Amino acid sequence: MSLDSSSSLHPALKSGNFLPNLNQVEEGTHLFVSLSEMVLEHIFYHPCYAAAELALDATEEASIQAILGDLPVESHFVSTLTDKIIAAVKPSHKSIRVALSGADSHSYRSLLGGKIELAEVNPALGIRGVSRYARDEFKVQFSLECQVIKLLREQNIDVEIVVPFVRGLSDAAKIIDLLAEQGLPRGLQGLKVLYTVDVPSGALLSERLLHYFDGVVINLENLTQFTLGIDCLNEELEYLFDPESEAVMQLLDLTMNSAANSNKPVVLVSSGFVQYPRLQDHLAEQTNIELVVTA
Repeated sequence: MSLDSSSSLHPALKSGNFLPNLNQVEEGTHLFVSLSEMVLEHIFYHPCYAAAELALDATEEASIQAILGDLPVESHFVSTLTDKIIAAVKPSHKSIRVALSGADSHSYRSLLGGKIELAEVNPALGIRGVSRYARDEFKVQFSLECQVIKLLREQNIDVEIVVPFVRGLSDAAKIIDLLAEQGLPRGLQGLKVLYTVDVPSGALLSERLLHYFDGVVINLENLTQFTLGIDCLNEELEYLFDPESEAVMQLLDLTMNSAANSNKPVVLVSSGFVQYPRLQDHLAEQTNIELVVTA
């Protein structure tokens, strides 16, 4: 859901831009980019299929070759994502926040060559975020995503890295090390790294996690889903899905207080924020929070 002039958004809340598939939401000072969404919308093939020497059927092979043209996978992947992000940057944007892959194995299995993904029983709670970047079979994708960020920085674009699905302190330490190995150490030439609260542990440990990061992004729908134990895509349970529940609100407050105590920014990402007036009222007095409403 995108914002428009008729949306009932609290006037005290400010909004930024979100770039899942190049649909701008509203003018803002920051651009928020989801690389996993861009892969699903613009790349269409799994970036690790070639490195894994995956056996493709003739149709898949022909489809991928039609997408790549004469380019190798690495060049096509990096140039496609980089060019689309650069094209979306506006003079009003003070920084570009680029979220590394946060999609689950179910989403990536839908790509050409997606059979490289494990068939997990519960993908939503499976190999995603830092646990994905650290696995050998997915290191190619992580490296390519880091190349996108480095190329943007070489174009003098102020990029901040956002790390989805940080589940605990070990994840925090691991991703900082992995980024440094890719030539993206936190603090180098002002490089900032934020983490995403997708699960309750990211909120409960926020005070300690923020020692590793320069800010926090709250994925409201993910946090609600995992806090209440409700599949947000299950229509039979839709009546129970409530981002304004006391449990979710307490986790939001805990995260925002930790960020305020650390003097670090909070970004709230939501696809249905205009539907939650009580939550809008609750957040309106927060001075260090930025809102990103997704399509």
